[in-house]
Amino acid sequence: MINTKANKISLKDIELLREEKLIEIRKQKQLIEERTLLIFEPIEPPANKVESIFRTINTGMAIFDGLMLGVKTIDRLKKSFRRK
Repeated sequence: MINTKANKISLKDIELLREEKLIEIRKQKQLIEERTLLIFEPIEPPANKVESIFRTINTGMAIFDGLMLGVKTIDRLKKSFRRK
């Protein structure tokens, strides 16, 4: 037979578990804040003229690539809705 007293959870147990979970949540929140700051921190100014030019070309290619991906996605969606 199962001992029912051993299976009961007291208010103290719930309180301790709650405190542990709050500590875990605070740690996760701190980690998310740190990573967010790393992602959105401002970029360093270019060291020289060549780096500036390459950064501009890289940004332009990324924008172009994103636009082309969007256009292709929209075209595929249009084709899939026409078939139905």
